[in-house]
Amino acid sequence: MVSSDASDPAAYLADLEEGRRAPMTHLFEAISDAMPGWVPSMHYGMLSWCLPDPSGGEEPLVPVSLASQKRHMSLYLMPVYMSPALSEAVVEGYAAIGVKPNMGKSCLRFTKVERIPLDVILGLLRGMTREAYLNLRAEALARGTCD
Repeated sequence: MVSSDASDPAAYLADLEEGRRAPMTHLFEAISDAMPGWVPSMHYGMLSWCLPDPSGGEEPLVPVSLASQKRHMSLYLMPVYMSPALSEAVVEGYAAIGVKPNMGKSCLRFTKVERIPLDVILGLLRGMTREAYLNLRAEALARGTCD
């Protein structure tokens, strides 16, 4: 499932093949618990956590998305893209669990949840309040590292 037409997270998770449903549900619940002020929803055909844009724009703030792709699962972490320090923390988390990261700018690709530094990621997300995300975004825009 590269992009889903599911209307809500429950439908997305129910549509997953059996081998992906349990790890994706585990991640969905763990991320939702770590980000209590954010609203789990569907954006861009993926599970996403969002809040309305405070500037009144039509697109919500979406710092985190989770998707089941054809060959792997993907966790999209905009804070990691916007912050070299957070990116370094995630890379160090991978080193601590002895796994080579399969990362893009904001994307962590994995086939098993055990192959991502989940404790590090959840710790990062616990601190990602609306204000923290907006500050991180403003800093990244000022550096020219976020579009």
